[in-house]
Amino acid sequence: MLTPDDSALQAVRRRHELRVLDSVVAHGSRTRRELEEDTKLSRTTLSAIVGDLRLRGVLTEHSQEFHAAGRNGRPTKALSLNPTAGAAVGIELGRRRISISVLGFDGTAVAHERSDVSSSVPLDGKIALAADMVANLIRDGRINPETVIGTGVGIASRHANPASLSDGIDHQSEPRGATLDPLRQVLPAPLLWDNNIRLAAMAYERDNDDLLYVVLSAGVSSAMVTGGKLLRGGNGIAGELGHISVDFAGPACWCGRHGCLESFVNEANILMEVARRGQPLASIADMAVAAEQGDGIATNVVSWAGELLARAVVGACVLLDPSRVVIAGELSQFGEPLLEPVRHALAEQNLDLGPRATEVTTAPFAPNAGSDGAARMALKHWALAATS
Repeated sequence: MLTPDDSALQAVRRRHELRVLDSVVAHGSRTRRELEEDTKLSRTTLSAIVGDLRLRGVLTEHSQEFHAAGRNGRPTKALSLNPTAGAAVGIELGRRRISISVLGFDGTAVAHERSDVSSSVPLDGKIALAADMVANLIRDGRINPETVIGTGVGIASRHANPASLSDGIDHQSEPRGATLDPLRQVLPAPLLWDNNIRLAAMAYERDNDDLLYVVLSAGVSSAMVTGGKLLRGGNGIAGELGHISVDFAGPACWCGRHGCLESFVNEANILMEVARRGQPLASIADMAVAAEQGDGIATNVVSWAGELLARAVVGACVLLDPSRVVIAGELSQFGEPLLEPVRHALAEQNLDLGPRATEVTTAPFAPNAGSDGAARMALKHWALAATS
């Protein structure tokens, strides 16, 4: 078992490693002399770090095509990232699927794996299945535990304690009703976990912008990224757009309020509404096709859902002022007819506070978005923690 002193030494070594990797990622390749200048590490320390990274398969060394000045024509050796080495593993434990993503140190995808599961499987069962999937990827050589600096896990319907968001000397606090130790055992890298939709938002974040990410599916989930960082709130439940009331006289919601967006805009209720109006349809996909072909009832129900969505989104935009709103999930298949009321409501509002532009788009279905975002969050978290 590690002592606090052992852990402190490991943390220092991890910071040194990531300073080296940060330089190589930024420049593509680097000589040892250039790495000394970039990292300010001593030659002895740098040699030990580089040797270990090469041994673990993270870095490769090769001769550059040019020759260094004053070296009698000898080719200069340069270090580059091994493009097949995974730096971060992301795992989504969704309601109906388990997805695994492996990203390299530069953020490129190295491997993906996905398995559909029943929504009745409890969380501990999904953790066990995910651990088996990771073990298989390790056996197949698609994950090398020696190169992984961190693991991110997104869990449906769970919100992490904002005071305990990643493994350090102590493990992050466990989600309710389960332990993540089976994942730690097969992949002994530090781990972070949070809500799967919140981590999925990181797959759509770009250039440290401000993003409101909304998923319309069996329920309504959302997340806010501001300045490239997830907004979690004081209790870890920021972003529950589905529990903004859009009709105070509406039906009671399980959260205790009335007329919540999630009570109206969800897969089951949308299909019930279109059937109630006289046009029963088997699926959201069928309804999207009907609306696109001009079916009046389907079109009216999509517009009705868009108006309710607009009420919640506009309220969130007043508070958060995102530069982008991305609508994902099964209901995003409705496309522009769903987005038009949101755009109209945003354009109609004039706060006289200065220029304002909010881009509103849908995201194509991406079964790996949750695990991609979890891996990206893990990579970003430990890289930043080690280089700060």
